[in-house]
Amino acid sequence: MARAGYFVATLILSLGFGSQNSMATPVLGQQFYYEGGSIEVKVLPLDASYTDRLYLFSTSSPLLIANNVEVGKVVNLTNLPSLGVPVGDELIFGIFVTNTGNTFQMGPASRNADNVLHATVDYSDNPSGDVALLSFEDLFGGGDKDFNDANFQISGGVGIAPPRIPEPASAILLIFGATVIACLSRRRKNQLQVVSRSSNRALA
Repeated sequence: MARAGYFVATLILSLGFGSQNSMATPVLGQQFYYEGGSIEVKVLPLDASYTDRLYLFSTSSPLLIANNVEVGKVVNLTNLPSLGVPVGDELIFGIFVTNTGNTFQMGPASRNADNVLHATVDYSDNPSGDVALLSFEDLFGGGDKDFNDANFQISGGVGIAPPRIPEPASAILLIFGATVIACLSRRRKNQLQVVSRSSNRALA
């Protein structure tokens, strides 16, 4: 009986922890940030009649990544800092709709000419790597707002909050503290050596 209870409890806990790593509800207008390292972009199946080109707008000049119709294509972005994207910067992806000439970006509606939100993000923070499912609506004004016209999986060095970079004051305090600890440790070691020598002389 006890074993059965233990098994049930373990199962419930494992399901609970598993759900923490599953995808959440997609968030309209969500932004995410560069955490360093490489980023992989994969083109997912779509439901649209237009061809949309995915760009990264955070770089020095817009970087073309892939078309929404290239399902299964994988693009690796390996050195974003060399392209003008330091760690902590927002990663702004967007689509250029080849059929209409419209451009729509993820994030706030104010980035788009129609002042409408055009992208959702379904973000998961997993031990094996963070994943963001990015989905766009490619019609001016929001269309049917089903957000499945261009779908991409972004994985690797992404996060939904800017990575914390120590402030200069905090870094100085940290260095000062480490120096004090090192000095105290050295002083204690010297005191022990003096005591040890005195003891040896007394025994001699």
